Amino acid sequence: MSFHAVTFSQESTYIQQFLHLPGRLYGPEELMQKPEEELAILTGTHVLSHYFTVVPLLVLDAKGTAVCRAVLTFYPDDPEAFLGFFESEDLPEAAALLFQKAEVLAKEHGCTHITGPVDASFWIRYRLKVRQFEHTYTGEPSNKDYYFRLWRSAEYEVTARYFSNHYIPAVAHQNRQFTARLAEKRAQGYIIKSPSRASFDKTLQDVYGLLIELYRPFPAYRPITEAEFTALYRYLKMLIRYPMVKMAYFQGQPVGFFISIPDYGTMVYGRLSLPKLVQIFLTRLRPKSYVMLYMGVDTAHRGLGKALAEAIREELSRTGVPSVGALIRSGNINRDYFQELVDYEFEYVLLGKKIQDSI
Repeated sequence: MSFHAVTFSQESTYIQQFLHLPGRLYGPEELMQKPEEELAILTGTHVLSHYFTVVPLLVLDAKGTAVCRAVLTFYPDDPEAFLGFFESEDLPEAAALLFQKAEVLAKEHGCTHITGPVDASFWIRYRLKVRQFEHTYTGEPSNKDYYFRLWRSAEYEVTARYFSNHYIPAVAHQNRQFTARLAEKRAQGYIIKSPSRASFDKTLQDVYGLLIELYRPFPAYRPITEAEFTALYRYLKMLIRYPMVKMAYFQGQPVGFFISIPDYGTMVYGRLSLPKLVQIFLTRLRPKSYVMLYMGVDTAHRGLGKALAEAIREELSRTGVPSVGALIRSGNINRDYFQELVDYEFEYVLLGKKIQDSI
């Protein structure tokens, strides 16, 4: 079978092929694509587009049908290129051609490394799923199980690992260490509380002030403005149940956060039709499980992470439903929180490849 790789800019035929490929690969219950976001990246209209330059790639078969796609992203004066929005049929020859084309383009741009999968930005989506494909949850970087093999065949090496813990219901469960830590922090003057709908915008500002520094050491991280952060994450207002979000304050200053949402499956992806909105509303009203998406604690406040985790566990105990502690970087202490409740674990990787010195 013959294939050829193309790059494109504003050609509508290629854009449509790029956007339609995931729909051929995934069933409705596993498709986690955001076509509007992808279109904004391809057309340079995304809120973060001014930070980077993208080169979309397609691999076409002999009939001109797209069988593999990706976007190569470049940041000014950065020797590291990012390869993301990767989707492919299980065709090693086609995928190899795409990776080869990406290397050529990266060299032409003066880059010496390629990291992926990174969908243009740390703030959009990154990482590759490698374990527990029979289970999915809202917010995870989901992909086909053969993608890891395709990346490894292109000589990409694992540079970072991440894990998500699936927890059984925490009804009547107690961990004395965590319970004591929450009581201790409250006795020390820490205020741990949930936001309200009225205070959500201020809460989002407080979270931004914390994570813009806390996440700085993460791979592929690039800072963004508060306005950009708000534009990216204001959608959470529609999804969260406020008791399952906790903010920590000390002497009036935000020092920690823990953000959870109901698990909506794939209903929050794609076009939000009226039936989908009704489904989202009903799920938010009576969640069957939760996804603990984001957690951060100012490093000057030791032990606060366990206190926040206990505050969330108390809420989970009232609901009696399972949950997922999402996307914990290997080596992070919160991967070990409530290990006695973990029944299985997801795994994700970030990969990288050193390419020939820049030309």
